[in-house]
Amino acid sequence: MIKVWLKMLDILLEEFHFSTMWNGGILLFILFGVIIYLFILPEDKNHKWWRTILFFTGLIILFISIGSPLNVIGRIQFSTHIIQIVLLLLFAPPLLIIGFKKKTMEKILSIPVLAKIMRVITNPIAAIILFYLLFYGYHIPVIFNNARIDLYLNYFYLLALFIAAFLLWIPIISSNRLHQKQKRYYIIANIVLLIPYSLLLLLAKDVLYMIYTDVDMFISALAVCLPDFQDIPKEFFQAIMPFNPAEEQPKGGWILLVSQLVIFGFSLFMTEKNK
Repeated sequence: MIKVWLKMLDILLEEFHFSTMWNGGILLFILFGVIIYLFILPEDKNHKWWRTILFFTGLIILFISIGSPLNVIGRIQFSTHIIQIVLLLLFAPPLLIIGFKKKTMEKILSIPVLAKIMRVITNPIAAIILFYLLFYGYHIPVIFNNARIDLYLNYFYLLALFIAAFLLWIPIISSNRLHQKQKRYYIIANIVLLIPYSLLLLLAKDVLYMIYTDVDMFISALAVCLPDFQDIPKEFFQAIMPFNPAEEQPKGGWILLVSQLVIFGFSLFMTEKNK
């Protein structure tokens, strides 16, 4: 397995352009976020240094998930797509929320209209419904297959999922959205609602996504990352399809199941600890 991985990575580094592997637009967006955080947002004397570190860590994880070679490899290997989803939806949002400057949020909430909007979009019931509709909707095979062969549509879905995940995590992180018992049930509900997809990946007898099995669809999915893909022979794409989709699917299921149990389990532990 390691030899196959190294072979694929060697092919990617040799054939794929640097701009294909590393998304400059996403990097500029991240750097813009750093500049706003450091120099534009109002100073907060009570802001702890470790919160800044968590915020920057969240930005780095966000870039790794959608702007690094992980994004390209996720089009080749399904389990890597699941790693990408875990980083984007379960790791980055809580770190960004915890690290955000409270004084800035207080200024935003001091404006009645914005405060009302925030109360509506961070309503726990609305947040949980929105997130899981988008999450399961994106992973419906026909939608997933079509999204992966359209660069902008795929990024639109990922952006929508990230925003929904951000809203999903606010009731968990915030100290005034839910009381202790409600927060406990909310976290457990998230665990329960993610498990079915993990089990589907683990137990499905057939490969769910043709994007990883059909050569033509596979080429279309990578074509959006390769400006000059017409000059690349079909054999090249066949050479980087070494991963058995029937094995990748349950592997992705295990990654998702273990990751969400650890992350939400830790959140539940911290909630109980802070009683």
